[in-house]
Amino acid sequence: MGKQINFFIDRETEERFLIYIRKNGVAIFEGNNNNPQVVDELPVPFSGKGCFKIYLYKTNNGDLKLKKLSTGRECIDSIESPVIEFSRTIIREDTKEVTKGRLWVETKYYNDNGELVIKNGMLEEWYKDLCKWIKKNAPRIEVSNNGKNHNVYITKQVLQLLEQGYKLV
Repeated sequence: MGKQINFFIDRETEERFLIYIRKNGVAIFEGNNNNPQVVDELPVPFSGKGCFKIYLYKTNNGDLKLKKLSTGRECIDSIESPVIEFSRTIIREDTKEVTKGRLWVETKYYNDNGELVIKNGMLEEWYKDLCKWIKKNAPRIEVSNNGKNHNVYITKQVLQLLEQGYKLV
């Protein structure tokens, strides 16, 4: 029941996206740490757990829900919480590979009683707004990758990497 958009964006575009997000009063949480923590900037790529997935959150969309893992650690429950998951594009210079990023949101889910819960409609509107920003800054074009043609949202800078022999994975 979730929605997602996949994309290939470079670090500069990612930073502009972060500025856009921050202008709207959004809290950003690292995805994999002992307890969810608000961050002011994106973690350095390959710096450890949580450096490629973060959660975007606006307080007016509802309360965060945490789930306790078997290790005792708590993390954001992305199914029940009013969050948008932002997985970053991964650029691996050593293997010349670019892994897609994505925005993902769950707009409804079944609770423990089997009842359908529909999240605040403002969450889906916000998700659509973020998708619009991605589409504007990473236009959808056809690219050839590993002998196949794909229509992808991709920035010019990532296209230049493909011209240098990088592969989309």
